[in-house]
Amino acid sequence: MHIAVFDDNIADRKQMERLLRRQSDRYQKEGKEHFYIDLYGNIPALLRFPQVYDIIFIDMANPDEDDERFKTGMDVAKLLFEIGGMKNVVMCSSCHDYKTLAKEAGIYDELLFIDKQIRVKDLEEILTECEKRLGDPIPTLEMRGERQTIYARENDIICAEMIGENQLTVYLTDNRSINLITDIYNLFEQCAIFTAICPISQDAMINVNHIKDEGFGWVIMDTDKKLKVAFSYRGNIKEIRRRLAAKQKN
Repeated sequence: MHIAVFDDNIADRKQMERLLRRQSDRYQKEGKEHFYIDLYGNIPALLRFPQVYDIIFIDMANPDEDDERFKTGMDVAKLLFEIGGMKNVVMCSSCHDYKTLAKEAGIYDELLFIDKQIRVKDLEEILTECEKRLGDPIPTLEMRGERQTIYARENDIICAEMIGENQLTVYLTDNRSINLITDIYNLFEQCAIFTAICPISQDAMINVNHIKDEGFGWVIMDTDKKLKVAFSYRGNIKEIRRRLAAKQKN
């Protein structure tokens, strides 16, 4: 497994490395993959390509001196999820209550938590949970725009609509969007990994979980964006909801 440790405390960073190397030795004796560990003390280095890591451990006790956006490790975690493609992010609580901060940020369910000083038993439990998640990964769609790449989970996607020939905009949560060179049909095929996405016309598709209101021939998303529903596509929303309800029962 590839593991990153981001911590602004040098001693804690090195201690976590020692603990992880011991666990790596244990994994190898059990015939499992050993750990590749990278240590980071600054945010830009971590953000170069965080998607390569199976696990990222985070703690930042003091505000970043170079970027006022980052006051705690939670601000780093939020940015990682905006970038997308994260597998396991573990918040290591020292002077900050990351569980409370995560609930306030609305990403509690996306994270794992461990308290410092880190006990071997707690670390083993976290690693076991990360292995489970890696074995059953959350479907993620890679969207490559002209200037950015976004890794989106299903709930990140609100809707998409054509803005020109072979050009569309995907609207995402947290006021994000990305322009892609493709069409609705190709994007919908890529979204086959999801369950709540459906086309509502030749020019638009939506995530039914983000519908705020609807009427004959239109829907309003929870961002207040209004989209037309073509006559021949009217049954799609109902069918997707039926499938979602059946899935929940199972």
